[in-house]
Amino acid sequence: MYLIRRIAKTQPGKAWEVAGLLTKICQAYEAGGRNKAQIFIGGQGLPGEANVVYAEWTQERIEPNRFPNVPKSVFEDNPKLQALLTSFEIEFFELATPEKLQERGVI
Repeated sequence: MYLIRRIAKTQPGKAWEVAGLLTKICQAYEAGGRNKAQIFIGGQGLPGEANVVYAEWTQERIEPNRFPNVPKSVFEDNPKLQALLTSFEIEFFELATPEKLQERGVI
């Protein structure tokens, strides 16, 4: 199992708008079977970097996102999202499940 994290650094004051667009994009992928994403914002009245929105979800496998599998609505929403960003990164993490820890003899 893997955790995937999108990190959207926004133009000043655009975090909530970006959160809305990321929510719509993630929902489009979820309608096609992807696990539910959590969307969260940093630095909006809380400690942390301002103007950053995150989307996280889990997947059993990491595979390329082939062009035919991209939901049609994403082609409309992604350009709107990109116009509000200063950077858009992705991170991949392997979850340390009890089964994997046991396989490696660490528990």
